[in-house]
Amino acid sequence: MNLNSFIGNYHIKNQLSALFCQKKFPHAILLEGEKGLGKRTLAKIIAQAAVCENLEEDLACETCASCQKVEKEIHPDVIYPEKTGVMQSYSITTVRKIRVDAYVAPNESSRKVYIFTDADTMGIPAQNALLKVLEEPPQNVIFILTCQSSTNLLATLCSRMLRFAVSTVSQEELQEYFEKNYPKENLENLLSTSNGNIGLLLDLVESTECKIPLEIAKKVAQNLVLAKEFDLLKIMVPIFENRKIFIAFLNFLSVFFRDALVFLKKVTIEDENDVKMLSERLTVQQILNIIDAINETRRHAENNVNLSILTTSFCSNLYNIANNR
Repeated sequence: MNLNSFIGNYHIKNQLSALFCQKKFPHAILLEGEKGLGKRTLAKIIAQAAVCENLEEDLACETCASCQKVEKEIHPDVIYPEKTGVMQSYSITTVRKIRVDAYVAPNESSRKVYIFTDADTMGIPAQNALLKVLEEPPQNVIFILTCQSSTNLLATLCSRMLRFAVSTVSQEELQEYFEKNYPKENLENLLSTSNGNIGLLLDLVESTECKIPLEIAKKVAQNLVLAKEFDLLKIMVPIFENRKIFIAFLNFLSVFFRDALVFLKKVTIEDENDVKMLSERLTVQQILNIIDAINETRRHAENNVNLSILTTSFCSNLYNIANNR
């Protein structure tokens, strides 16, 4: 696992490559971007380069003991601080312990790396505690934070870090990678659904049931206006108890309505039968409201809201939006 294995984001890889070549590692790095873009993977790549015993220019060797331990997440000097509480975030107590530990010499390598994932869920007191160590960072210690939005982080904290915005990758890059490594039927539909998000595409491709959410999304789209609320609920029964499949269904459904919106704007798109039907039966505002409902439901699903209640509520919302002009 090194920079060569990370798809897209060449602007980030070029900057990191230049730093690795000079063995200049920033004391703090912030990786920002939506869920599924590979921020945690990139953090591991940086950590691996930082502790690699045989770093060759900009690439970790991937074979030394240190590289192997980072890959397995068992390296004593690459630390993932503990998350606690209902929100699974970093407490001020945890950050204070890290602050003390940062001044302790590494166990095996010449550097220590702390990786804080989803740092934007960290409370203000914990952020202030972390800020203190970033203001006067110890030598040979690297802090890597990942977040979906830096707006939830203190500006003073962000200013102490080298920031990288991780973005989606092109459909061509995704298709080339997945055709080479994950031969699968329906890849075109999966690529469209993932919208350049490699984490989402991995979830879909590696699922043995990826046909199910696509088929149910099509049925819901086809029957939305004609079916009764209970009929919509029956269509969705096969995905009631599988959170990953339910989220995949929401992603597929979102694509249908996004394309219907494009069709209403008189833009030609491929495979337009179902979306043309939606555009003829629904107004622009209804489609926008449905997309909002899908996005909100997906957020609840990702936050482990009861799936049975969530599915029932979603069906009700869809029915009400589609039948109220």
